[in-house]
Amino acid sequence: MKKENKIIIFDCEIISAINLKTELKDIKTCAGWDDFKNMGISVICAFDYQTGRYRVFTTDNMDDFRSLVDRTDIVIGYNSLTFDNPLCRANQINVEDSKSWDLLKEILLSAGIEEPFEDNSYETFSLSACAFANLGIRKKSDGADAPIQWQRRRIGTVIDYCLNDVFLTKGLFELVRKRGYIIDPRDPSNRITIPFPHEI
Repeated sequence: MKKENKIIIFDCEIISAINLKTELKDIKTCAGWDDFKNMGISVICAFDYQTGRYRVFTTDNMDDFRSLVDRTDIVIGYNSLTFDNPLCRANQINVEDSKSWDLLKEILLSAGIEEPFEDNSYETFSLSACAFANLGIRKKSDGADAPIQWQRRRIGTVIDYCLNDVFLTKGLFELVRKRGYIIDPRDPSNRITIPFPHEI
């Protein structure tokens, strides 16, 4: 009998704001999108396929996320190899790249875009753009706003935003698993075929 792999989909939000257009004296910032040491993690949301549950992790139960990752075979994210995984590792959560499947990376490579990916590629194939082209749903707001909301104690708003990112990533992942392609956000008449690992 074939072993069923344990799979989660996850997304992280940060505490320190990045690239503020105007200075906000009440808001703590970090040096940029690669300053993982000083970003901090406000919340991690995940969908666990083993239990069929959405999960929320913050300061008081972050050890539960560590345990979940340790017993998970495949960790799926959107831009996770570039952002979420190193952010987790900077906060003593070992999300191994070797068991990660980054949907954004797979989409970009399948669209013929070579590494290293340019900034405009991340914008063109953003989660919001791909979700709207394929699911008819856009993201609720910009991730750069989440740390501002968190620092202003709008905790529920940030958790809701993070859960929605997991929901959209899950929707795209399941489309790819079911039909093997997504609609190209640049051109709705074009399909991007995405190779799907046999173990997922």
